[in-house]
Amino acid sequence: MSRSRGGGQRTILISSPKGGSGKSVLARHLLVSAAQAGLQSIGLDFDRQQTLTKWSMRRAQTRDAFPDFADVPVAPVVLQDWRASLRQANGYDLAVLDTPPSVEDHLPAIDGLARAANLVLVPAVCTQDDVEAVGPWIRSLTDKGFRAVVVLNRANRRTSSFARMRGTLIKAGPVCPTEIPQLEDIHVPAVKGLTLLDYSKSRGIAPFEEIWAFVRREIEL
Repeated sequence: MSRSRGGGQRTILISSPKGGSGKSVLARHLLVSAAQAGLQSIGLDFDRQQTLTKWSMRRAQTRDAFPDFADVPVAPVVLQDWRASLRQANGYDLAVLDTPPSVEDHLPAIDGLARAANLVLVPAVCTQDDVEAVGPWIRSLTDKGFRAVVVLNRANRRTSSFARMRGTLIKAGPVCPTEIPQLEDIHVPAVKGLTLLDYSKSRGIAPFEEIWAFVRREIEL
């Protein structure tokens, strides 16, 4: 079972069996949301590609010139030593764990992280390939007693496939009521280690604010 809620640190695990689902995009927006809310947050990057770590390094360079941007530390860690890696989050209000897509190759470690987490977020693009991969994964997580929620990414409500894909995933497990839209603007700020949330008037900011509000309620933070 996932860790009981109450006082102390919160941990969010972001996990999906499908590459390109948007794990790092979701992780960095959650980290910035937490920092802007006055919470001490840290990202733990378990993915060997270190996408989240590289983003954080670019952010540190940007903050050298513009220190008003919130500090968002990210530590590169390894799944093989996940217990010790989790200790790097001691003293923080929130830890966001970004993981590699090949979950079937790391099931004991992913299960351990899920057990330590207050919530597992499973991003999924609205395609048949993603639904076929994510459906069984969210079902597996919930069957094991973990609190897990699908977050739809690159969603386009105007397409005929959106409702069908969303409906299929709802049958497999809980789905976040707000999805991440398909916007090129989401990736532009990442070049400088920033997010849409770092710009108060940026296009597409609302969905990330809503997802943060949803997650914060779910983990009682």
